[in-house]
Amino acid sequence: MRRLILRGLVLLILGLAAAVYWLFYDNRPPSDRSFPLDISGLRREAATIPGTGPERIEMETLYRSAVPKIAMVTGTDWGELELARNSYRLVWADRSAIIDTGNDEALALADRWTKSYDRAAWQRVQRGLDQASLIVVTHEHADHIGGLLQSPNRRALLPKALLNPEQVAFSDYDRYWTGDWREGYRPFAYQGIKAIAPGVVLVRAPGHTKGSQLVYVRRADGQEYIFMGDAASSLDNVRLIRPRSRYVMTSGAHGDDRDAVFRQSIALNQVWKTNPATTLVPGHDAAAIADIERTGLLTRGFSVAP
Repeated sequence: MRRLILRGLVLLILGLAAAVYWLFYDNRPPSDRSFPLDISGLRREAATIPGTGPERIEMETLYRSAVPKIAMVTGTDWGELELARNSYRLVWADRSAIIDTGNDEALALADRWTKSYDRAAWQRVQRGLDQASLIVVTHEHADHIGGLLQSPNRRALLPKALLNPEQVAFSDYDRYWTGDWREGYRPFAYQGIKAIAPGVVLVRAPGHTKGSQLVYVRRADGQEYIFMGDAASSLDNVRLIRPRSRYVMTSGAHGDDRDAVFRQSIALNQVWKTNPATTLVPGHDAAAIADIERTGLLTRGFSVAP
């Protein structure tokens, strides 16, 4: 009996170890590692709309949370990784555009990992949305699209929001906002890459969600950015080619397409290696984003004009 119990305990421990390894440490790439991300092609596409790119890029942080790093970067460590929920504003002399919109305080505080919420930043994001000529989101999760759909001026904002069909179809968050916003809305459908403003190009990148996309920006002075959304929540997803853990990718009703995200990580890593001057902006990595801000490539706070 003791031997049977001991053998059962050993098998249980081995099973748990295998599960932990598979969920948090296994980083085997897919056999097909290709994802089309050609920086020269993005530059050509960005130039198809006459005019220069934005003069500066502003940023607001609505709230922060902290999770174990290994959850967001497979096979690393169990130390704390601080995550920021940001909105970005591209500013030209006569117009502006918003990339990602955050979400309101009630929804933020519903997450037990949230530390605090900046109500003043929320008001500035809402004002930025009202002033913007163009609004895009990297994907359809609430902490990226919520600020748009929770706006009291949503009806006026939607005509200038370029949401792709998959972003529009996503219904998981209808409990936070009424579903009638889809009525009469015409999704912005494109394949591959598509310029939407001088110096700004969308890149289809389904994987984290079906509607995920990257946003390439070439500033007026030639400085280049790729806003990665949750294709790379942390910069280490790209630097180490270690996507988020399977535990995170498979949680929830709509899990990530791990192979697709892995391919995107590999392609973004190649951009990082071959074009080191290109600024890769991760979806939530607070420390990496703060480093970008310190270089002056992101400006803290949305301004009033234009």
